[in-house]
Amino acid sequence: MASPIQKQRLELLKKQHETSNQTVLVHGAEPKSLHLLLAELESDKKVLKGLNRIEDKVQHKRDELVPKYKPAIEEYLKSGEKFDNPLLADMVVWLFDIEELETAIDWCEQAIANELDLPFKRDFATFCADAVLAWSEKMSAQGHSIEPFFSNVFEKVRDEWRLNEKLTAKYYKFAGLFLLRDEDGKPKASSVGDVETLEKSLALLVEAENQDPKAGVSSQMDKINQRIRALKEGTNL
Repeated sequence: MASPIQKQRLELLKKQHETSNQTVLVHGAEPKSLHLLLAELESDKKVLKGLNRIEDKVQHKRDELVPKYKPAIEEYLKSGEKFDNPLLADMVVWLFDIEELETAIDWCEQAIANELDLPFKRDFATFCADAVLAWSEKMSAQGHSIEPFFSNVFEKVRDEWRLNEKLTAKYYKFAGLFLLRDEDGKPKASSVGDVETLEKSLALLVEAENQDPKAGVSSQMDKINQRIRALKEGTNL
């Protein structure tokens, strides 16, 4: 018996196919041209838009859309062609939505290397950095690992990608506060008993403030300095 979401998908697909004049080739048949893929993409987006719940949209992307279009993007990136492909932009967004970060980050890096652009305001580097930071904040709050994805992208932000100062500062701030986590996952300088770790955190927060004076790290920096003094002097805080 079909589940409610499967029934909803089938109904939406049926309606879309009835109103579409495009010829849809069977998945797994001869490779499709970009023109045909983009036509199908518009139809699939309408089906996706018809789903009401976010979790249903994410499941549909994971189960149907990403597997359908992934081979075409793999071929496109492998070819090294440098034309901007709207399908790549949507696929990268969907990959982050379904938390398939390894592929999403890899495709962003390839797009950056090929000097490709996104069809909206942010470039691939900014979009990737934004998405990975949001995911890292979510995983950290839930007590899950953020590696290797956060560190790999932070290295790019620090050494290669020329992002705006505000986003760059957010990376330094998150990295610095992450070192201060207590047993509940909250940044708390007094929970850290290692001066070296505190100094690393402080250096990251200092750089965050250098990048963006409004980064909001001054109070934490004061607490770190107090904690360092207390540890060195043997007093308790």
